[in-house]
Amino acid sequence: MAVMVTLTIKTDAATYQKAHAGLMGAAGSAGLLFHSGREVPGGIAVIDFWPNAEAFQGFMAGPGGQGLAGLGIAQPDDVEITAVLTADKG
Repeated sequence: MAVMVTLTIKTDAATYQKAHAGLMGAAGSAGLLFHSGREVPGGIAVIDFWPNAEAFQGFMAGPGGQGLAGLGIAQPDDVEITAVLTADKG
């Protein structure tokens, strides 16, 4: 079942943009359906949609986590994974 993932990346916008540019290809290959990020106090709030929790977790255990670590960004500590009824592209 598709899931919505919310989390906060504790970094500035410029570093987030570097992470974003470097990770989107790997995220798409891992199954990412949709990604958005916006500035909030203390970092970047992310909303992703994935085909299932395992796809997201595998990405973060591999290229996602490695990519963040390579830029000095800690793993998010506020990850929430919520099952959704649909996650369709418009």
